[in-house]
Amino acid sequence: MGQDKALLRLGGRPLVEIAVEKLREFCADVSIAGNRDDLAVYAPVVREQRVEFGPGAGVEAGLKACTQPWAMFIPVDVPLVPAELLRLWCHEALHYGKTGMSVSFLGFTEKQPAFCLLRRERLASFTRLLDGGERQLEVLLNLSASADGDASWMYDEWELYGNPKHSDYQGPDEATLRRWFKNVNSPEDLARVDAILSREGQRA
Repeated sequence: MGQDKALLRLGGRPLVEIAVEKLREFCADVSIAGNRDDLAVYAPVVREQRVEFGPGAGVEAGLKACTQPWAMFIPVDVPLVPAELLRLWCHEALHYGKTGMSVSFLGFTEKQPAFCLLRRERLASFTRLLDGGERQLEVLLNLSASADGDASWMYDEWELYGNPKHSDYQGPDEATLRRWFKNVNSPEDLARVDAILSREGQRA
């Protein structure tokens, strides 16, 4: 991309502001994981203690700062995922968390590890795995759950909105679901996402 994605503008707003605004619709507290003090104008910044450890360092920092039983993490570069989907995911995951699930992913057809929801108590096992040199986020999340005898689970959008094979299905179609998980990895991607929002008369 040539610059930090957090401050890229979509519809006149920085991507980080879009992500923070969505989480504030249903989360008790919202913070930004990273070592960027300039982002504090959007939400409190939680500083990472590990350098060049990838997204796992941000999850660890977020869990350390978390004051709630669960913590949700989302990336800033997938701006089309609607807040309503995140809320539905949170509601379902917390409900089934009562039966032994402590890590959840969100995704369409495949896991999106950057969209993860996990219990705060996963911190100890997560940190041990980082100390051991593991850096792949999906592995860190799955192993941190299984290390304590818990389960992890991926939620597909169709599980949250209903079964598209049923005649009364009112949820999004496959093309919409794929578009929601469009990553902004280049100026061309950003332009395409901006065009989608303009064409549909929406904002991220």
